Amino acid sequence: MFLPYSVVNPLTLIAVERRLPRAGEVLVPGGARVESFQLVAKTTARPQFGIVNVARELHLPPKKVKQALKVKVGERVSAGTVLATRGMLGGRVSRAPFDGTITGYGHGRLLLEAPPVEVQLTALMPGRVARVWPEEGVTVQTYGAFIQGVWGNNREGYGVLQLAVRAPHQPLRARRLDASMQGAIVVGGAGLDAESLAQATEMQVGGLIVGGVSPGLLPELAAFDFPILITEGIGEIPISSAIFALLRDLAGRETVLSAHWGARWTTRPYIAVPMPAESGRVVETETPLAVGSQVRALRAPLRGKTGVISELPADKIELETGARLAGAYVDFDGEVDFVPFSNLERIL
Repeated sequence: MFLPYSVVNPLTLIAVERRLPRAGEVLVPGGARVESFQLVAKTTARPQFGIVNVARELHLPPKKVKQALKVKVGERVSAGTVLATRGMLGGRVSRAPFDGTITGYGHGRLLLEAPPVEVQLTALMPGRVARVWPEEGVTVQTYGAFIQGVWGNNREGYGVLQLAVRAPHQPLRARRLDASMQGAIVVGGAGLDAESLAQATEMQVGGLIVGGVSPGLLPELAAFDFPILITEGIGEIPISSAIFALLRDLAGRETVLSAHWGARWTTRPYIAVPMPAESGRVVETETPLAVGSQVRALRAPLRGKTGVISELPADKIELETGARLAGAYVDFDGEVDFVPFSNLERIL
């Protein structure tokens, strides 16, 4: 059985695809060395349009709006520009909701097109351009530590790795965040709260890594500009001891934090810490599971527990639900349980 990625790998070959949202221009050649902040591709975002219902805003029949207009098709306007008026001082006014160009008129409505916005894509990770995707982006490769999480707030960034707690079970609290963590990727333990999030914003951290967060905080996390990655799951869950130990050893290094996450794990959030391959033994990520492999359970009731595979049955095992699934018997500190492969991740 092969797992597509290892969840905790102290040194491996990391490949990160950097793709534009639409066709554009690639700025670096294959084989080039790039830095985290370096632009590798750019494009122009699709035009954004808005419809201003002038007739409704002025309380006028659509056929009478044209004579109330103060702008013409093709004219550029700024947010707040008066588009049309009705009556004298104190009458009704229709204003532009954003900067743009009037591109059309009809039925008492104006079509407003926002100015084009350039989308710039950085390498995010220092390394070598291993592949160029024409008009799309590049694949950047480097050696380093690689850790996958289970959830993120769809932001990304990089900075120096710092620990704000001493043990995996300690929650991240506001008092542990200070000005020395500005721009840093900060590691917490068993969750965080609204106060610590506010303090992280004030201190301008580069990102947060925690074991889990309470369900009530999830809707708020998308509003933060910095990446937030959860390694274990929803709830105030201690960060995995294997992950915490590795991050503790890597403290002080430049770290990439990608909190992009997709349903059914089509996209996984990750932590990447570039290091020279000569600093240790490179471990292949796509190696078969075997008796003795260290793994971690992903779902309840064993979620977050780490153990060692004690047996790999050749046939599928029938679960209490009646489903027959392939998996492994895992020794969790003396307690052996059968866990489907889909609920396991490798720890190297």
